[in-house]
Amino acid sequence: MAGRSKPVDLATRSFATQGEATAFFKAMLNRYRPGEQVNEEDALDIAALLERHTEYTAKVGKGVSHFEVMMTEHGTQCFRIVRTDGSGTDFSYRNCITQRPPSRKQEVSQAFRRAVRFDLYNARDAFFATYGDENGNATCAVTGEPITRENAHMDHRPPMTFEVIVTTFLCSRGLSLDSVPLTTGRDDQVSPEVADQTICEEFRAYHSSVARLDLVRNTVNLAQASQHRLKDGRASLT
Repeated sequence: MAGRSKPVDLATRSFATQGEATAFFKAMLNRYRPGEQVNEEDALDIAALLERHTEYTAKVGKGVSHFEVMMTEHGTQCFRIVRTDGSGTDFSYRNCITQRPPSRKQEVSQAFRRAVRFDLYNARDAFFATYGDENGNATCAVTGEPITRENAHMDHRPPMTFEVIVTTFLCSRGLSLDSVPLTTGRDDQVSPEVADQTICEEFRAYHSSVARLDLVRNTVNLAQASQHRLKDGRASLT
């Protein structure tokens, strides 16, 4: 928690803690729908925040025309830069606030999650087709409340959480984090990709064989993520 207590000073405003800055830009992001252009007032704050990005020069390119909001492949929203030459790319406001790029472990996990994203979408759609009610809703496995397809995630049931699946897959094939070839940092590449198609397909097959999935509300799934991380002393991706 020490990092979240650090102040965040921008050219346009200051925040006493990283938590305050995160809440401010999260609320801003959620005021927009995918495809909408950010208004001029909010754009000033985003431009000031962007200056903190660890890859600022590459993100800005030849200059910023405006900002907009885009939908990621994981069903969440993020800010997007539209450059003066018409090109564009996404960026993480959280990374700007913490000024910490994703770790190798996070990048590998994101890449493998990207590899199975359509399998997870298909599992979600099959669940709704089988168990959805007349209003198109299904039941959250955690809260018991009705949820729509738009706010539903497929959660990996413990003990085979997604992190455990990635860890055991790598260990079984003698792979380390550094030996997984990734493509990162490309324009509009919200998450890294596994560059080796053979590894990608092998992981999809392994994931399909061991994953046990529950349908949960997206906010519940994100809240549970930290609880399912590997604890010290267990198998590790490092």
